[in-house]
Amino acid sequence: RRVTIDIAGRLPSIEETNAFLSDTEPNKRAQKIERLLASPDHADYFAGKWAAILRNKRAKPEHARGSVAFHQWLRNAIYKNQPYHQIAREFLTASGETGTNPPVVWYRTVRDSKDQLENVAQVFLGVRMQCAQCHHHPYEKWSEDDYYGLQAFFSRITRKPGLQPGEEIVLHNRGQATSKNPRTGKTLKPKPLGGKELTIPSYEDPREHLADWMINPANPFFAKMLVNRYWKHFFGRGLVDPEDDLRVTNPATHPELLESLASDFIANGYDLKRLVRTITNSHTYQLSAIPNQHNSEDSQNYSRFYPRRLPAEILLDGINTVTGANESFAGQPAGTRAIQLPDDTFSKSSYFLSVFGRPDMNSACECERSADVNLAQALHLVNSNNIRLKLSSDQSRPANLAKQKDAQPQNLLTQLYLHALSRPPQPEELATALAYLQRKQNEPRPTSPKEGDKAAPADPILPTRQAYEDLIWALLNTKEFLFNH
Repeated sequence: RRVTIDIAGRLPSIEETNAFLSDTEPNKRAQKIERLLASPDHADYFAGKWAAILRNKRAKPEHARGSVAFHQWLRNAIYKNQPYHQIAREFLTASGETGTNPPVVWYRTVRDSKDQLENVAQVFLGVRMQCAQCHHHPYEKWSEDDYYGLQAFFSRITRKPGLQPGEEIVLHNRGQATSKNPRTGKTLKPKPLGGKELTIPSYEDPREHLADWMINPANPFFAKMLVNRYWKHFFGRGLVDPEDDLRVTNPATHPELLESLASDFIANGYDLKRLVRTITNSHTYQLSAIPNQHNSEDSQNYSRFYPRRLPAEILLDGINTVTGANESFAGQPAGTRAIQLPDDTFSKSSYFLSVFGRPDMNSACECERSADVNLAQALHLVNSNNIRLKLSSDQSRPANLAKQKDAQPQNLLTQLYLHALSRPPQPEELATALAYLQRKQNEPRPTSPKEGDKAAPADPILPTRQAYEDLIWALLNTKEFLFNH
C-alpha cells in the first residue's frame, strides 16, 4: 500500500494486494517497485507533482490549451524517464509558443525576471534568494551582487502575441544581458552563484549559459536539491528541511547520505526512476510505521516510517475507489482521476481538493500543499453531502454488495477491507462487522414508506445496503485509511 501510494499515487487494487500477499519470491518487493515505475500511474502522479512546483496555472479560460500541453509534456518526460538534467534544460531555455514548446507556459505565469530567478533558484538549486535582493545577511552566503547577477540571465526575454488566443511567443531579445541593482545603481553581468561574471555575446541566449552551469556535474546544488526533494516525497521530510532551503546554516541531518545519493544520481545520468528505485528498495523506507520503545520519540533519524495524511488527490481517488463512485471534473474526459488534473483551476472548483490542501500553485514552494489535519476535513468526511451521495448512489459499492444475495458476507467484508486498507479484516473486526450486518437486517421495519426513502421498507436488500453504507463510512474515517503508513 505504501509504495503504491508513493510511486503511483493510488491505492493498490484487490488483485494487486492478493497477488503480492501470495507471492513467495524473495525479491517480490523489488519486482513490485519495477511494475509501479513502468506504469502510466507513476507518470500521472509525478506530472501533477511537478505541475504544482512549476506553477502550471490557468489564469484565463483561453490558457487551458497551454496548461494542458505543459502538463502533458511533464507526463511524457516522466513516463519516458527522460534524464532530469535534460528536463531542466528544456524547461529553463524554452522559447517559442505552447503548441511546439509547452514549457514556455511557465514564462506566461512567472513574468518578472526577479520572480524567474527566485523560482529557478528555489526549485532547481534549493537556494532561497529573496532576502538577497535587498541586503547581504551577515550569516548567509548570498549578496545583492549574487541576486542581480542571477537576474541578468533572464534580462533578454521578450514576448509577442501567440498564434492562439491568450497565448504568447517567448523570444530571446538580442542584446547585452545585464541587471541593475536599484539600491546601489550597480550594473551586473550574468553571474552564476559562487562564480564570476560572464560576458555573453548579444546573439546568445543567456539562459543557455545558466543551464550549462546549472546542470554541470560539478554544480554543488542541482543534484542535491532533486535528491532531497524526492527524499522528502517518500519520507515526509527532507534530509535538509525545508527541502528547498540548502544552506550552511541549515545542514542536512545525514550529510553523507545526501552526498552519496547525489553522486549516484549524477553518475547514472540523472535517472529519476533509478533514484526512486534506490530509495524505495532501501531498508529505511521499508521500516514499520509502528513505533517501539526505542524510536517512539524519533522525528528525524528515520528509525521508523513516519505516517502522513494522504494528499488531497489520492484521498479523493481512494474514496471513489472504495465507494465505487465516479468523479466528474469540468472540461475533463469521463473517468479522469484527481491525480491526473493538469492545473490549478481544480484546486478552487473542488471543495474537497481545496479543504484537503491541494495547492493553488501560486508558489514554487511545495509548502503550499497542506498536509495538516483540521476540523473542516473531519466534518466533511463525517457528514458532508458529497460523501453521503457517494455512499447512497444506486451505482455505489454498498448497493452492489447488497444485491449479491448468494455471496458469503464475510467474503464481501474482506473485499471491503482489501479495497480500503489493503489487508483482510482481523478476526475481531470481521466479527464486529458481521454482527452489525445481522443486527441491521433484523431491525423492525416501518409498515409504510416514509417520504424520502430510497425504496419501500419491504425491499429485502435495503437494510443490508444501509449496513454496508455505514461500514464503508466507518472505514473511510479510520486513520488507517486516511494516512500513508
